[in-house]
Amino acid sequence: MFNFQFSMVDNCSLPTGDNIACVDANEIKFPLILRKWKEGDYFYPLGMRKKKKLSRFFIDQKLSKTQREKTWVLEMNKKIIWVVGLRIDDRFKITDKTKHILKISLETS
Repeated sequence: MFNFQFSMVDNCSLPTGDNIACVDANEIKFPLILRKWKEGDYFYPLGMRKKKKLSRFFIDQKLSKTQREKTWVLEMNKKIIWVVGLRIDDRFKITDKTKHILKISLETS
């Protein structure tokens, strides 16, 4: 289950963890789609200006085939916002201009 929490930049401390993504809320448009990754998917990994195919990203992260098969992505308008549990997309990161933060957390049981 996913939880969504909006907050002002002043009132928020950024949590860390694999199951939490904090993004610039002004860049997000609903609806969001949660789906399994597929061949040909790409995103802009946090800290990079160039796009990278997920298949290449998984190799760089040394994920096993089993781990890759279990990987989900959260997308908006065919843009991947978050490779769940691994990395957010650089286009949605929090910057000095960010006024509202969307915290997305995945609760696993």
